[in-house]
Amino acid sequence: MFQIHESFTLAYGYVQNWFGRHADMVFDLWMASELIDLQYMTCLSCDETFFCAPGSRNGMHIILFVSPQSCPKNADKDRLSGLFAHEITHHVVRNISQATVFSMKRKENLDVPMWLEEGLCQFIDSEVYPPFKQRRTKKISRITRWYNWDELWNDLSSCEDPETAYLQAYKKTRDVIETTGKTELIRLLYLNRTHDVDWRSVLHE
Repeated sequence: MFQIHESFTLAYGYVQNWFGRHADMVFDLWMASELIDLQYMTCLSCDETFFCAPGSRNGMHIILFVSPQSCPKNADKDRLSGLFAHEITHHVVRNISQATVFSMKRKENLDVPMWLEEGLCQFIDSEVYPPFKQRRTKKISRITRWYNWDELWNDLSSCEDPETAYLQAYKKTRDVIETTGKTELIRLLYLNRTHDVDWRSVLHE
């Protein structure tokens, strides 16, 4: 349990610092003993490294994952920090922007597009655990066909080729941060609360 606490604390501190936040968020970690338990908890088909940030309960922000004792990859505390950072970022982005928490259908109400939210989660987990960055960079170099951006506004996992969708989201978000700047992007996330942001314009930055 100490390893999980250490990994989570590192990830939480990094994400809070990245977004310049001082207000604390309370998290509840739901750890499944075995993979089959996680599948029952999420009602989804999962692999051993599946992480899920489904929302909140009684003011606690929930993250589900498989125990490091039964999942060797989750036993790597540095990698585990990266995965926690990814899921914490989901919660922080939704808290800042007030984007829909339980529905990934963002296009209709002009919330933060899922490509940007998932892109931020991957950008930050890559900063916490650099091997993620190296792996994604190699895979991006081999992709020859990208998605139309309209297809990446909602749940990326519903795309025919989710890996390409996620990599495209990561690549574009990294470019946006480099050109627009982190401070401006965070300002736009806060501005999203008023739905006074044209997120399509960010695509052309």
